[in-house]
Amino acid sequence: MLLKVIAGPSCVGRFHKQFEAINQPMPITINIGLDPAIAIGTTFEPPTTPLGYNELWIAGALRQEPVQLVDGVAVNEVGIARAEFVIEAEILPNQTMQEDINTHTGKAMPEFPGYTGDANPAVNIVKVKAVTHRKDRPIMQTTIGPSEEHVSMAGIPTEASILGLVDKAIPGKVVNVYNPPAGGGKLMTIMQIRKENEADEGIQRQAAILALSAFKELKTVILVDDDVDIFDMNDVMWTLNTRFQGDKDVIVIPGMRNHPLDPSELPEYNPGVIRFRGMSAKTILDGTVPFDMKDHFIRAKFKEVTDWEKYLD
Repeated sequence: MLLKVIAGPSCVGRFHKQFEAINQPMPITINIGLDPAIAIGTTFEPPTTPLGYNELWIAGALRQEPVQLVDGVAVNEVGIARAEFVIEAEILPNQTMQEDINTHTGKAMPEFPGYTGDANPAVNIVKVKAVTHRKDRPIMQTTIGPSEEHVSMAGIPTEASILGLVDKAIPGKVVNVYNPPAGGGKLMTIMQIRKENEADEGIQRQAAILALSAFKELKTVILVDDDVDIFDMNDVMWTLNTRFQGDKDVIVIPGMRNHPLDPSELPEYNPGVIRFRGMSAKTILDGTVPFDMKDHFIRAKFKEVTDWEKYLD
């Protein structure tokens, strides 16, 4: 198996528990300085890529060729060929340390919601066994969180997962999905809906509930019509100002699970509703036009220019 340092604890942690059960160190390689296809592939997570799925298959599909691997020199594990650095190591069994052991600030690192996360009092210890690198001037590459690069990559697998899920349940009605940086790529999604007849009214809210039920870190869903550019936040906000009434078009579902890195999800923030950290109210903002009122919400159009070539002279 290939374990990546940017993989989530749900998979690496599960494998590590199996090694701890037999009191054995778990061999890993930490691969640094990789091409974008691999970086994107490793951001995928369940349900799109369930436990046991090799995310390097996604990278291979994007590259249109397999990702080459090499054997480690100090551990019984593989690394990614042509990585700038490969750190070969072992995660030690049943040994932990304080995450902020050097700073003692109670904080760890910048996280995708835009805040510095709390330090974990008991993180696993990694023992480095060997470091290999490209011969000629290797580059120490990193992704700084919560940069645009970080949250954009985080949003890609969630978008794909949501679109795939809702298209199976409601074929053809969700045109596109975008998880903007404003939500850290995880907490917010914008869904572009196509209503073709009166029987489609309400389908947009069903799609939102499907997404919220499948992806616990999703907190806010904004629904817009298919004439709205979901990649333009000005267009999305225009929708919420001209096709939206707060007393009618806000749906709130309290008491659901969300990502615990959201700092508002504390019992102190909402006593009596949030019992434990990581609980949240999920919100659907329905900015779609009622099907029988579509003629009232036709956007202003520019005159189509058919003889544009004469203006090039």
